[in-house]
Amino acid sequence: MSKLIVIKEPEGDRSPFLRGILVRSLVNAGLVFEDAYELAQAIRDELQEGREITCTELKNKVAELLEARHGSKIRKLYEADPHGDAGIIVHTPTRSVPFSVGILAHSLETCAIPPEMAMQGARKVLANLRKTGHREIDHKALRRVIHRCLNEHCSSEAADRYLSWRRFENSGIPLIILIGGITGSGKSTVSSELAFRLDISRHQSTDMMREIIRSYLSPQMVPTLKYSSFEAWRGLPGATDGTGTVSESQVISGFLSQFSAMKLALESTINRAIEERHHLILEGVHVVPRELNLDTKRGDAVVIPIMLASMKKDLLRKQLQRRGREKSKRQAATYLDNMDGIWNLQSWLLDEEDKAGTPIIENWYLEDTVRAALDLVIGELMKRFPPEPDDEAYLH
Repeated sequence: MSKLIVIKEPEGDRSPFLRGILVRSLVNAGLVFEDAYELAQAIRDELQEGREITCTELKNKVAELLEARHGSKIRKLYEADPHGDAGIIVHTPTRSVPFSVGILAHSLETCAIPPEMAMQGARKVLANLRKTGHREIDHKALRRVIHRCLNEHCSSEAADRYLSWRRFENSGIPLIILIGGITGSGKSTVSSELAFRLDISRHQSTDMMREIIRSYLSPQMVPTLKYSSFEAWRGLPGATDGTGTVSESQVISGFLSQFSAMKLALESTINRAIEERHHLILEGVHVVPRELNLDTKRGDAVVIPIMLASMKKDLLRKQLQRRGREKSKRQAATYLDNMDGIWNLQSWLLDEEDKAGTPIIENWYLEDTVRAALDLVIGELMKRFPPEPDDEAYLH
Protein backbone atom coordinates (compact mmCIF):
# COMPACT_ATOMS: atom_id res chain seq x y z
CA MET A 1 0.00 0.00 0.00
CA SER A 2 1.43 3.41 -1.02
CA LYS A 3 2.21 5.99 1.61
CA LEU A 4 1.35 9.64 2.04
CA ILE A 5 4.48 11.61 1.09
CA VAL A 6 5.40 14.94 2.68
CA ILE A 7 7.61 17.25 0.61
CA LYS A 8 9.80 19.74 2.44
CA GLU A 9 10.28 23.06 0.71
CA PRO A 10 12.44 24.42 -0.78
CA GLU A 11 14.80 21.46 -0.74
CA GLY A 12 12.24 19.09 -2.17
CA ASP A 13 13.14 16.34 0.30
CA ARG A 14 10.50 13.63 0.42
CA SER A 15 9.55 11.60 3.49
CA PRO A 16 6.54 9.58 4.64
CA PHE A 17 3.93 11.20 6.88
CA LEU A 18 4.61 10.08 10.46
CA ARG A 19 1.79 10.43 12.95
CA GLY A 20 4.18 10.24 15.92
CA ILE A 21 6.14 13.29 14.73
CA LEU A 22 2.93 15.29 14.44
CA VAL A 23 1.81 14.16 17.90
CA ARG A 24 5.10 15.41 19.35
CA SER A 25 4.68 18.81 17.63
CA LEU A 26 1.16 19.14 19.00
CA VAL A 27 2.26 18.21 22.52
CA ASN A 28 5.04 20.80 22.27
CA ALA A 29 2.39 23.36 21.32
CA GLY A 30 0.48 22.63 24.50
CA LEU A 31 -2.00 19.84 23.78
CA VAL A 32 -2.31 16.97 26.20
CA PHE A 33 -1.17 13.69 24.66
CA GLU A 34 -4.65 12.22 24.20
CA ASP A 35 -5.90 15.30 22.29
CA ALA A 36 -2.72 15.43 20.22
CA TYR A 37 -3.00 11.77 19.26
CA GLU A 38 -6.68 12.12 18.34
CA LEU A 39 -6.02 15.16 16.13
CA ALA A 40 -3.03 13.52 14.42
CA GLN A 41 -5.15 10.45 13.75
CA ALA A 42 -7.88 12.65 12.24
CA ILE A 43 -5.33 14.29 9.93
CA ARG A 44 -4.02 10.91 8.80
CA ASP A 45 -7.53 9.64 8.15
CA GLU A 46 -8.43 12.76 6.17
CA LEU A 47 -5.39 12.65 3.92
CA GLN A 48 -5.59 9.87 1.38
CA GLU A 49 -2.68 7.51 1.03
CA GLY A 50 -0.84 7.57 -2.23
CA ARG A 51 -0.79 11.34 -2.59
CA GLU A 52 1.77 14.04 -1.92
CA ILE A 53 1.51 17.14 0.23
CA THR A 54 3.96 19.90 1.04
CA CYS A 55 5.01 20.74 4.59
CA THR A 56 3.26 24.11 4.27
CA GLU A 57 0.00 22.52 3.11
CA LEU A 58 0.17 19.97 5.91
CA LYS A 59 0.90 22.60 8.56
CA ASN A 60 -2.00 24.76 7.36
CA LYS A 61 -4.38 21.81 7.46
CA VAL A 62 -3.26 20.90 10.99
CA ALA A 63 -3.54 24.54 12.12
CA GLU A 64 -7.10 24.85 10.80
CA LEU A 65 -8.25 21.68 12.54
CA LEU A 66 -6.38 22.70 15.68
CA GLU A 67 -8.17 26.05 15.84
CA ALA A 68 -11.55 24.44 15.15
CA ARG A 69 -11.09 21.99 18.02
CA HIS A 70 -8.98 23.88 20.55
CA GLY A 71 -9.06 27.59 19.74
CA SER A 72 -6.83 30.23 18.17
CA LYS A 73 -4.38 30.48 21.07
CA ILE A 74 -3.21 26.90 20.71
CA ARG A 75 -3.01 27.38 16.92
CA LYS A 76 -0.63 30.32 17.37
CA LEU A 77 1.60 28.24 19.65
CA TYR A 78 1.68 25.47 17.03
CA GLU A 79 2.49 27.86 14.19
CA ALA A 80 5.21 29.68 16.16
CA ASP A 81 8.70 29.00 14.84
CA PRO A 82 10.58 27.14 17.64
CA HIS A 83 13.83 28.64 16.35
CA GLY A 84 12.50 32.24 16.25
CA ASP A 85 12.47 34.95 18.91
CA ALA A 86 9.99 33.00 21.03
CA GLY A 87 12.41 30.08 21.37
CA ILE A 88 13.66 29.50 24.92
CA ILE A 89 16.43 26.99 25.56
CA VAL A 90 16.58 25.02 28.81
CA HIS A 91 20.03 23.84 29.86
CA THR A 92 20.34 20.59 31.86
CA PRO A 93 23.54 18.83 32.98
CA THR A 94 23.38 16.52 29.96
CA ARG A 95 21.79 18.53 27.15
CA SER A 96 20.07 21.71 26.03
CA VAL A 97 16.48 21.53 24.77
CA PRO A 98 13.76 23.97 23.71
CA PHE A 99 11.22 24.81 26.39
CA SER A 100 7.91 23.06 25.70
CA VAL A 101 4.55 23.96 27.22
CA GLY A 102 3.18 20.51 26.39
CA ILE A 103 6.06 18.61 27.92
CA LEU A 104 5.96 20.73 31.07
CA ALA A 105 2.19 20.23 31.36
CA HIS A 106 2.67 16.46 31.09
CA SER A 107 5.37 16.64 33.75
CA LEU A 108 3.03 18.55 36.07
CA GLU A 109 0.30 15.94 35.54
CA THR A 110 2.80 13.46 36.92
CA CYS A 111 2.46 15.33 40.23
CA ALA A 112 -1.30 14.56 40.21
CA ILE A 113 -2.08 18.11 39.17
CA PRO A 114 -5.32 18.10 37.08
CA PRO A 115 -4.68 18.38 33.31
CA GLU A 116 -6.39 21.78 32.93
CA MET A 117 -4.45 23.26 35.83
CA ALA A 118 -1.21 21.69 34.60
CA MET A 119 -1.68 23.30 31.18
CA GLN A 120 -2.56 26.64 32.79
CA GLY A 121 0.55 26.45 34.95
CA ALA A 122 2.79 25.58 32.01
CA ARG A 123 1.45 28.51 29.98
CA LYS A 124 1.99 30.87 32.91
CA VAL A 125 5.60 29.68 33.10
CA LEU A 126 6.07 30.45 29.40
CA ALA A 127 4.48 33.89 29.83
CA ASN A 128 6.79 34.58 32.78
CA LEU A 129 9.89 33.59 30.81
CA ARG A 130 8.88 35.78 27.90
CA LYS A 131 8.07 38.71 30.18
CA THR A 132 11.48 38.50 31.84
CA GLY A 133 13.18 38.27 28.45
CA HIS A 134 14.70 34.84 28.90
CA ARG A 135 16.24 33.33 25.78
CA GLU A 136 17.83 30.53 27.80
CA ILE A 137 17.53 29.30 31.37
CA ASP A 138 19.20 26.77 33.63
CA HIS A 139 16.96 23.86 34.69
CA LYS A 140 17.40 24.77 38.37
CA ALA A 141 16.21 28.31 37.81
CA LEU A 142 13.32 26.99 35.70
CA ARG A 143 12.13 24.82 38.57
CA ARG A 144 11.96 27.84 40.84
CA VAL A 145 9.93 29.69 38.21
CA ILE A 146 7.57 26.72 37.90
CA HIS A 147 7.05 26.53 41.66
CA ARG A 148 6.38 30.27 41.90
CA CYS A 149 3.92 30.26 38.96
CA LEU A 150 2.01 27.31 40.39
CA ASN A 151 1.78 29.03 43.75
CA GLU A 152 0.66 32.36 42.30
CA HIS A 153 -1.60 31.30 39.43
CA CYS A 154 -2.86 27.78 40.26
CA SER A 155 -2.92 26.79 43.92
CA SER A 156 -0.62 26.32 46.87
CA GLU A 157 -1.56 22.63 46.83
CA ALA A 158 -0.34 22.27 43.23
CA ALA A 159 2.91 24.03 44.19
CA ASP A 160 3.34 21.72 47.20
CA ARG A 161 2.74 18.66 45.05
CA TYR A 162 5.35 19.81 42.58
CA LEU A 163 7.85 20.46 45.37
CA SER A 164 7.26 17.04 46.96
CA TRP A 165 7.71 15.37 43.58
CA ARG A 166 10.99 17.24 43.04
CA ARG A 167 12.23 16.13 46.46
CA PHE A 168 11.28 12.56 45.64
CA GLU A 169 13.05 12.66 42.27
CA ASN A 170 16.17 14.10 43.86
CA SER A 171 16.20 11.29 46.44
CA GLY A 172 16.85 8.56 43.86
CA ILE A 173 14.45 6.27 45.75
CA PRO A 174 12.42 4.01 43.41
CA LEU A 175 8.64 4.10 43.20
CA ILE A 176 6.98 0.67 43.31
CA ILE A 177 3.26 0.58 42.47
CA LEU A 178 1.44 -2.71 43.05
CA ILE A 179 -1.98 -3.06 41.41
CA GLY A 180 -4.16 -6.06 42.18
CA GLY A 181 -7.68 -7.03 41.20
CA ILE A 182 -9.62 -9.87 39.63
CA THR A 183 -10.10 -10.64 35.96
CA GLY A 184 -11.94 -7.79 34.24
CA SER A 185 -11.24 -5.14 36.87
CA GLY A 186 -9.14 -3.05 34.46
CA LYS A 187 -5.66 -3.62 35.90
CA SER A 188 -3.78 -3.63 32.59
CA THR A 189 -5.50 -0.52 31.24
CA VAL A 190 -5.04 1.48 34.44
CA SER A 191 -1.42 0.33 34.80
CA SER A 192 -0.58 1.34 31.23
CA GLU A 193 -2.09 4.77 31.75
CA LEU A 194 -0.21 5.24 35.02
CA ALA A 195 3.02 4.14 33.36
CA PHE A 196 2.52 6.85 30.72
CA ARG A 197 1.52 9.56 33.20
CA LEU A 198 4.42 8.78 35.56
CA ASP A 199 7.02 8.02 32.86
CA ILE A 200 7.63 4.55 34.28
CA SER A 201 9.18 2.25 31.70
CA ARG A 202 9.12 -0.97 33.75
CA HIS A 203 5.63 -2.44 33.73
CA GLN A 204 5.27 -6.12 34.62
CA SER A 205 2.18 -8.34 34.48
CA THR A 206 1.79 -11.38 36.73
CA ASP A 207 0.03 -13.20 33.86
CA MET A 208 3.31 -13.16 31.95
CA MET A 209 5.18 -14.29 35.05
CA ARG A 210 2.79 -17.22 35.47
CA GLU A 211 3.41 -18.31 31.89
CA ILE A 212 7.18 -18.14 32.41
CA ILE A 213 6.99 -20.20 35.61
CA ARG A 214 4.77 -22.74 33.84
CA SER A 215 7.40 -23.15 31.14
CA TYR A 216 10.03 -24.52 33.51
CA LEU A 217 7.89 -26.29 36.11
CA SER A 218 6.24 -29.56 35.19
CA PRO A 219 2.42 -29.67 35.55
CA GLN A 220 2.85 -32.32 38.23
CA MET A 221 4.80 -29.94 40.47
CA VAL A 222 2.19 -27.15 40.54
CA PRO A 223 -0.89 -28.38 38.67
CA THR A 224 -2.91 -25.25 39.48
CA LEU A 225 -0.65 -23.03 37.32
CA LYS A 226 -2.10 -24.34 34.06
CA TYR A 227 -5.47 -22.77 34.86
CA SER A 228 -6.75 -19.22 35.10
CA SER A 229 -6.87 -17.79 38.62
CA PHE A 230 -10.60 -18.41 38.96
CA GLU A 231 -10.25 -22.00 37.72
CA ALA A 232 -7.08 -22.92 39.60
CA TRP A 233 -9.13 -25.17 41.89
CA ARG A 234 -9.22 -27.69 39.02
CA GLY A 235 -5.57 -28.47 39.74
CA LEU A 236 -6.16 -29.29 43.39
CA PRO A 237 -5.96 -32.91 44.52
CA GLY A 238 -9.33 -34.61 44.24
CA ALA A 239 -10.89 -31.84 42.17
CA THR A 240 -14.01 -32.81 40.20
CA ASP A 241 -14.53 -32.22 36.49
CA GLY A 242 -16.29 -28.96 37.30
CA THR A 243 -19.76 -30.02 36.26
CA GLY A 244 -21.08 -29.60 39.80
CA THR A 245 -21.25 -26.55 42.03
CA VAL A 246 -17.87 -25.14 42.99
CA SER A 247 -17.63 -23.72 46.49
CA GLU A 248 -16.06 -20.41 47.34
CA SER A 249 -13.46 -22.16 49.48
CA GLN A 250 -12.37 -24.28 46.49
CA VAL A 251 -11.89 -21.19 44.32
CA ILE A 252 -9.85 -19.49 47.03
CA SER A 253 -7.77 -22.60 47.77
CA GLY A 254 -6.91 -22.99 44.11
CA PHE A 255 -5.93 -19.33 43.84
CA LEU A 256 -3.75 -19.51 46.96
CA SER A 257 -1.98 -22.56 45.51
CA GLN A 258 -1.14 -20.51 42.44
CA PHE A 259 -0.08 -17.54 44.53
CA SER A 260 2.27 -19.61 46.70
CA ALA A 261 4.05 -20.82 43.54
CA MET A 262 4.45 -17.24 42.34
CA LYS A 263 5.16 -15.38 45.56
CA LEU A 264 8.95 -15.73 45.35
CA ALA A 265 8.97 -14.46 41.76
CA LEU A 266 6.82 -11.48 42.73
CA GLU A 267 9.06 -10.53 45.64
CA SER A 268 12.20 -11.07 43.55
CA THR A 269 10.87 -8.73 40.86
CA ILE A 270 10.21 -6.05 43.47
CA ASN A 271 13.62 -6.58 45.12
CA ARG A 272 15.45 -6.35 41.80
CA ALA A 273 13.76 -3.05 40.95
CA ILE A 274 14.69 -1.65 44.36
CA GLU A 275 18.30 -2.84 44.11
CA GLU A 276 18.66 -1.26 40.67
CA ARG A 277 16.72 1.83 41.81
CA HIS A 278 14.22 1.56 39.00
CA HIS A 279 10.58 2.55 39.20
CA LEU A 280 8.18 -0.36 38.66
CA ILE A 281 4.49 -1.03 38.15
CA LEU A 282 3.57 -4.63 38.96
CA GLU A 283 -0.01 -5.60 38.15
CA GLY A 284 -2.11 -8.73 38.13
CA VAL A 285 -4.57 -10.84 40.03
CA HIS A 286 -1.66 -12.42 41.92
CA VAL A 287 -0.64 -9.07 43.39
CA VAL A 288 -1.91 -9.63 46.92
CA PRO A 289 -0.11 -6.93 48.95
CA ARG A 290 -0.94 -8.26 52.42
CA GLU A 291 0.66 -11.62 51.54
CA LEU A 292 3.88 -10.05 50.22
CA ASN A 293 6.86 -9.18 52.40
CA LEU A 294 6.79 -5.40 51.88
CA ASP A 295 7.55 -3.92 55.31
CA THR A 296 11.32 -4.46 55.02
CA LYS A 297 11.31 -2.73 51.62
CA ARG A 298 9.48 0.46 52.55
CA GLY A 299 12.66 2.14 53.81
CA ASP A 300 14.41 1.63 50.48
CA ALA A 301 11.49 2.48 48.19
CA VAL A 302 8.11 4.15 48.05
CA VAL A 303 5.78 1.16 47.85
CA ILE A 304 2.15 1.88 47.01
CA PRO A 305 -0.33 -1.03 46.94
CA ILE A 306 -3.69 -0.55 45.21
CA MET A 307 -6.62 -2.89 44.67
CA LEU A 308 -9.03 -2.27 41.81
CA ALA A 309 -12.63 -3.36 42.22
CA SER A 310 -15.72 -3.78 40.10
CA MET A 311 -18.51 -3.63 42.65
CA LYS A 312 -21.51 -4.16 40.37
CA LYS A 313 -21.86 -7.70 39.15
CA ASP A 314 -23.76 -6.74 35.99
CA LEU A 315 -21.06 -4.28 34.98
CA LEU A 316 -18.35 -6.85 35.61
CA ARG A 317 -20.24 -9.36 33.48
CA LYS A 318 -20.44 -6.86 30.61
CA GLN A 319 -16.74 -6.12 30.92
CA LEU A 320 -15.93 -9.83 30.80
CA GLN A 321 -18.14 -10.21 27.73
CA ARG A 322 -16.24 -7.41 25.99
CA ARG A 323 -12.92 -8.85 27.01
CA GLY A 324 -13.94 -12.30 25.83
CA ARG A 325 -15.02 -10.98 22.43
CA GLU A 326 -11.58 -9.44 21.98
CA LYS A 327 -10.07 -12.90 22.37
CA SER A 328 -12.50 -15.58 21.27
CA LYS A 329 -16.05 -16.79 21.75
CA ARG A 330 -14.69 -19.71 23.71
CA GLN A 331 -12.85 -17.40 26.11
CA ALA A 332 -15.98 -15.25 26.55
CA ALA A 333 -17.99 -18.35 27.45
CA THR A 334 -15.31 -19.38 29.97
CA TYR A 335 -15.54 -16.03 31.75
CA LEU A 336 -19.33 -16.12 31.93
CA ASP A 337 -19.44 -19.76 33.02
CA ASN A 338 -17.12 -18.86 35.89
CA MET A 339 -18.79 -15.57 36.81
CA ASP A 340 -19.64 -16.73 40.33
CA GLY A 341 -16.09 -17.92 40.92
CA ILE A 342 -14.63 -14.62 39.72
CA TRP A 343 -17.05 -12.69 41.90
CA ASN A 344 -16.32 -14.82 44.97
CA LEU A 345 -12.58 -14.46 44.44
CA GLN A 346 -12.94 -10.69 44.27
CA SER A 347 -15.03 -10.63 47.46
CA TRP A 348 -12.37 -12.57 49.32
CA LEU A 349 -9.45 -10.52 47.97
CA LEU A 350 -11.10 -7.20 48.76
CA ASP A 351 -12.06 -8.33 52.25
CA GLU A 352 -8.50 -9.44 53.01
CA GLU A 353 -6.92 -6.27 51.61
CA ASP A 354 -9.46 -4.05 53.37
CA LYS A 355 -8.46 -5.63 56.68
CA ALA A 356 -4.82 -4.90 55.84
CA GLY A 357 -5.60 -1.26 55.02
CA THR A 358 -4.81 -1.51 51.32
CA PRO A 359 -6.47 1.31 49.34
CA ILE A 360 -9.33 0.03 47.17
CA ILE A 361 -10.44 1.98 44.09
CA GLU A 362 -13.74 1.19 42.40
CA ASN A 363 -12.97 1.28 38.69
CA TRP A 364 -15.94 2.86 36.90
CA TYR A 365 -14.32 5.43 34.62
CA LEU A 366 -10.69 5.21 33.54
CA GLU A 367 -9.84 8.89 34.06
CA ASP A 368 -11.38 8.92 37.55
CA THR A 369 -9.53 5.74 38.48
CA VAL A 370 -6.20 7.03 37.21
CA ARG A 371 -6.75 10.31 39.02
CA ALA A 372 -7.51 8.46 42.27
CA ALA A 373 -4.36 6.36 41.85
CA LEU A 374 -2.23 9.45 41.17
CA ASP A 375 -3.68 11.08 44.28
CA LEU A 376 -2.59 8.04 46.31
CA VAL A 377 0.89 8.23 44.83
CA ILE A 378 1.41 11.95 45.45
CA GLY A 379 -0.23 11.65 48.87
CA GLU A 380 2.33 9.06 49.93
CA LEU A 381 5.17 11.10 48.42
CA MET A 382 4.05 14.18 50.35
CA LYS A 383 4.22 12.16 53.57
CA ARG A 384 7.69 10.84 52.79
CA PHE A 385 8.95 14.06 51.22
CA PRO A 386 6.92 16.90 52.76
CA PRO A 387 7.09 20.20 50.86
CA GLU A 388 9.50 22.70 52.31
CA PRO A 389 9.26 25.81 50.11
CA ASP A 390 11.98 27.63 52.05
CA ASP A 391 14.51 24.93 51.23
CA GLU A 392 15.34 25.75 47.62
CA ALA A 393 17.83 22.89 47.43
CA TYR A 394 14.91 20.68 46.48
CA LEU A 395 14.18 22.88 43.48
CA HIS A 396 17.70 22.30 42.19
